[in-house]
Amino acid sequence: MAERGGKRQFARRTLLEAAGAFTAAGLVGGAYYLGSHRPARDWEDLGDDRLQVLTHRDDTANGQRRLLIDQWNAWHPEHQAQMVELPAIADLQYSAIHAALQSESGEADVVDLDIPWIADFAAAGRLEPFDDIDTEGFLERPLATGRVGGRLFALPFNTNVGMLYYRAGERSDYAEGVLSVTEAKSIEDWSGLRYAVERMLEANADFEGGIAMQLASYEGFTVNVWEYLLANGADVAEGDGRIDFGARSEAVGLLEELAVDLHEEVGDGAHVILQDSLQYNEDESMAAFQQGRVPFLRHWPQAVRTLRSCDLDFAVGVVPMPGGVLGGGSLAVSAHSRYKHVSRSLVEFLTGPTSQQLLFERGGFAATRPEPYFDAIAQIANGVAAADPCESADGPRAEADELYDALTGDGGPGRRPAVERYTQFSRAFRDRLHPELASNAAPEFDGLQRHLDDAIDGK
Repeated sequence: MAERGGKRQFARRTLLEAAGAFTAAGLVGGAYYLGSHRPARDWEDLGDDRLQVLTHRDDTANGQRRLLIDQWNAWHPEHQAQMVELPAIADLQYSAIHAALQSESGEADVVDLDIPWIADFAAAGRLEPFDDIDTEGFLERPLATGRVGGRLFALPFNTNVGMLYYRAGERSDYAEGVLSVTEAKSIEDWSGLRYAVERMLEANADFEGGIAMQLASYEGFTVNVWEYLLANGADVAEGDGRIDFGARSEAVGLLEELAVDLHEEVGDGAHVILQDSLQYNEDESMAAFQQGRVPFLRHWPQAVRTLRSCDLDFAVGVVPMPGGVLGGGSLAVSAHSRYKHVSRSLVEFLTGPTSQQLLFERGGFAATRPEPYFDAIAQIANGVAAADPCESADGPRAEADELYDALTGDGGPGRRPAVERYTQFSRAFRDRLHPELASNAAPEFDGLQRHLDDAIDGK
């Protein structure tokens, strides 16, 4: 990948330079400098109100999102914010945010949006544009998800991308389901992954499947199937990122291959994709990998802290998932907020360099700016021991290089289609496909494109 040359550059940095990078980010005397705490002149008077921040459930390792809100509040006693955590299920999050914004009551000031929702809410006039905000320093692809029609409506709070977890060893051993780092990094498409899976299933009859995925009928299904299509080279339209599912299209052929990977036996009754994945979300698929039922797992970056724990009897490696799709949450200001100026400043604070460093180092999330990755890569290259979950979370994140590659490398990450009514599109996608893939080794996809077009058109 293109960023491999950059790694050699980081390796030449000294520890002093790495420490200087931390100082530039604001680490002084063991405490992070979080910017000016003086209210701007255009900030509104909140009176006894608090800014209402509607956000996804805080899944950071130590509640770091909430800690950032606490730090804002400590510095801004006259402009307090309150984090309102929404249900863990994406569809319920969307419904809660949609209701709050549609009411035009001003009860929601800042909203944390899954990136496909931004176009929908922006088109409906529910978001305040950031026309003159400073966007320097963000990773290009997460930042681009906040633009709709040439205007910026959201800033990336945390980013996400599909990652491939595997059993790691000094050398590959298919009978044990183990890959060397070199061989794991060579997996760049689905055919490469399928080859490794088939060799392992043929050599070890104890595996029930090759890879655990999130294919239950929820948003994870759309993400995982979209990654499968991209990993197999599906043609994606420029602009909105849609895929053609018309009769005899390339994509329909790939969906038929997905059914084969789910239903055709390899070795002693196993399947390339663990069939139980059709009922699995993130937690259940991770458990299948931890229990040794599969040698591979598709998951998000934050899974690494759990998987590299002391409880497993095998080492875990991670590389970019072939076709990995961009995820994450972006912060936007409600067009109906009574406190737009101070809300905007809160968004800038939460997405700023130091907040991103904290979310990456302490929260376990993927940062939306490059500096946290550079710092971790530089420290490891200069001999600083990576974080060991068996002892402490302290130390640079060992997977920083692979995660940075997944977010910035050539050909990735992919995106779900940037269409209005995305939630309706995704629901139609999984409602039409999931029953076919779950029950039929030779599924029928007639009319799929028409079904999806109707959803986008609101029919």
